[in-house]
Amino acid sequence: MTQFEYIAVLVSVIAGLGIVHLLRGVARFFTARNIYKPYWVHLLWTWNVFHFIVFFWWFVWRWSVVMEWQLVLFFFILLYATCLYLMCAILYPSDHDNKVDFKTVYFENRQVFFLLWVITMVIDIIDTRWKMSLGLQGFGTTHVVLWTTIIAGSLVAAKVRNHAYHAFWGIAFFTCMAYFEYAAFSVLRAD
Repeated sequence: MTQFEYIAVLVSVIAGLGIVHLLRGVARFFTARNIYKPYWVHLLWTWNVFHFIVFFWWFVWRWSVVMEWQLVLFFFILLYATCLYLMCAILYPSDHDNKVDFKTVYFENRQVFFLLWVITMVIDIIDTRWKMSLGLQGFGTTHVVLWTTIIAGSLVAAKVRNHAYHAFWGIAFFTCMAYFEYAAFSVLRAD
């Protein structure tokens, strides 16, 4: 087992647990229709987090070229994966015995959910700058625009409770991520 494989296992497990949490939450809409009432913006953010975690896992391959791993760098990556898992847990809190309206769940938890997006982006900024100092290629203006957009949009979403804004931001987030992924990472390769 290489250093990268060893490091990637724990990160992949945490990301995988997040995906399992999301899929279990969505499955409840089918298996407990009388208890769980879906909300389309909540489902949009479920998709966005699922999509982001899959992209994160896809992107992890770029780290395979790092020859010397420092504990602090590993903790940054682990913290990143942990933030993604926590978003999943916030979207689908523990089992409920009573009826659950996910519109209420979404808006009650929006502040923590979107602040986790901000924290994740700050970790990504630090992590990317650190890896660039180790010789990995940066992403230029596109990455800076993505970070700025996600941080700004998420700060507003944490503050406002407006359905139209949250719907807009969910669609805009997906569009930004899809463009970024296609433009920069449609092919899996190590630097």
